Amino acid sequence: MLTFNFSKHKIEDANGLMLDVGCGEGRHIFGVMELYPQMKCIGIDPHKDSLKKAEEGYEYFQSLSNAGAEFMEASAYCLPFPDETFDLVVCSEVLEHLHEYMDAVKEIKRVLKKGGKFYASVPASWPEKICWALSKEYQNQPGGHLRIFNQKDLVIEIEAVGFNILSTEKFHSIHSAYWWLRCFFRKTQDSNFLVKMYKKMLERHILKKPFILDRVDKLLNPLMGKSFSMYFEK
Repeated sequence: MLTFNFSKHKIEDANGLMLDVGCGEGRHIFGVMELYPQMKCIGIDPHKDSLKKAEEGYEYFQSLSNAGAEFMEASAYCLPFPDETFDLVVCSEVLEHLHEYMDAVKEIKRVLKKGGKFYASVPASWPEKICWALSKEYQNQPGGHLRIFNQKDLVIEIEAVGFNILSTEKFHSIHSAYWWLRCFFRKTQDSNFLVKMYKKMLERHILKKPFILDRVDKLLNPLMGKSFSMYFEK
């Protein structure tokens, strides 16, 4: 489940290097591998369990790429790469977890080539506000979201350190209601019938992309998309 359209903006060097900051289990790396098979991909994450799953996933997806992928343990605050290394840097649903998120953005700018692309996504403002209003546990869980971003202000902040905004969009509108249900039924979310049925519907959408459900998701994205995605250029 990707939070970017990787064909939306041209990557100047499709044979170059891509970095996923906070790669988790590797979903965006596998998306880039499919579209840019000549681009070497590197994923960093502070969590060893996520990196292990990413490496397991890579065994399944590696045939998509001619350049391969690597995963390593590292911090977004101190990227272990020289200046101007990457042609594309992705940071999906990470900034809301970081205390000093702009320090991470500055590090990303450092390792990105001039003219390179930086794609970032965060939870969209008002769907996230509903989650916070429905459940204090949602916002206070260990490793949870530290803030709700004002979308316009975040774009301005990132532009101020040396990026040009190319476009923005929202994704995964039908996922918003799923998280609202989980927050509303917080104490019984794992066994609640409505939550379980909605999850099955989302899994079907991810795996099968049924036309009507996919169309509804895309039509509602501008209004209630769960992820706010930004496309920048250095």
